[in-house]
Amino acid sequence: MNTTHHRHRVRKLAGALALATTAAVSTGCGTSNTAEPAPETESSPAQPEQTPGEQPTAAYTGPYDEEFRTDVSSYAGQQVSLTGEVADLVPSRSALVLTDPENPDLDPLLVSAQYAFPDAEQGAVVEVTGTLEANFQARVDQDDVDNEAGFYDRHIGQPYLDEAALEAR
Repeated sequence: MNTTHHRHRVRKLAGALALATTAAVSTGCGTSNTAEPAPETESSPAQPEQTPGEQPTAAYTGPYDEEFRTDVSSYAGQQVSLTGEVADLVPSRSALVLTDPENPDLDPLLVSAQYAFPDAEQGAVVEVTGTLEANFQARVDQDDVDNEAGFYDRHIGQPYLDEAALEAR
């Protein structure tokens, strides 16, 4: 249960309790044959029930393009599926850089894999699905500094796709 949903539920229950207490005080201490209504239960329409093994629905499915990049902050922490071109990759780290083949000036997006990307090749059009995170922080081992640090350094502080799965198109 997310924090906003939890706060909303607590407020609703607190309001129902205050209403019941006010009603009891205003009617006096006498007995009544009227039963108090049970507090309402609520379900979140934004997060439908999932059956076991079912994958969550992506908040965004579409091309990695300027429109997505403009709205990237609204997808932070959510699963997205993006289609784009592999501009660069580090197979040993299972990481790649996704670009928009139609707009080479668009900032590239770092994609960190959940598992290895065995089919990823530079220039290939792929679909990646993962959790969009807002602020990349490099986690390069000291042994890899010479080979891969530059690859990651240019993405520090930028949004990135984490624990992604790749599908070649």
